[in-house]
Amino acid sequence: MNVNGTTLFAASAGCNNRLVENVPLHQLQNVWFQHDDAPPNKISNVEQYLMETFQNQVIGYDGFVEWPPRSPDLTPLDFFLWEHIKGQVYATPPTTWQDLRRRITDACASVTPAILHNVQREIQSRVQMCIVVN
Repeated sequence: MNVNGTTLFAASAGCNNRLVENVPLHQLQNVWFQHDDAPPNKISNVEQYLMETFQNQVIGYDGFVEWPPRSPDLTPLDFFLWEHIKGQVYATPPTTWQDLRRRITDACASVTPAILHNVQREIQSRVQMCIVVN
C-alpha cells in the first residue's frame, strides 16, 4: 500500500485527533507536531490541517519551524515513533485500507503520556550527548 497526501491526511487526522484529545487543555499550548520532508507532507490540505490543528507549532520544512536535516539522533520520529507504529501496524499484513487505517489509529492511541515522558527524557539525554561530542 502506498502512502500519498490523501491517505496521509486521513491517517494523520484520526491519529492526531486521538492524541490531542488526551492532552489536557492547558498543556495543548506545549504540543508541537514534527514531520519529515516526505512528499505527502507537502500536500496543501495536509499542511493546512497541521497548521490549524497545532496553531503553527509545526516542525518541518518549507514555512514550518526548521528542523536540522539528517538529525536522527534528535528526532523522536526516527528513534522512537516509526518503529513503535510499524511494529504494531505490520505485526501481520493489513488486509484492507480500512484495516490499515484502524491499525495506525490504534497504534497512535497506544502512545501514552508515560511513553511520551520517556521519549522527552531520551531527547534531553541525546541533546547532552551531542553537546559533549560537539
